[in-house]
Amino acid sequence: MAEGIAAASPLQRVEAAIRDFPFGNYGLNDVDIALHDHPEYQEWVPELAHAVLKAAGREAEAES
Repeated sequence: MAEGIAAASPLQRVEAAIRDFPFGNYGLNDVDIALHDHPEYQEWVPELAHAVLKAAGREAEAES
């Protein structure tokens, strides 16, 4: 994990993990292409990261 990511908030770390995930390896090529070719249109990434943290019981950190 990059040094900047290690110092980031839990929400930012989860967002980075989502953006780095190899969706194409799991048959989700369109998601993989969208993340890498058009990252500016991926407003769902922070929402998914928030939901992951909430499910993991980290609601307070998801708000930061």
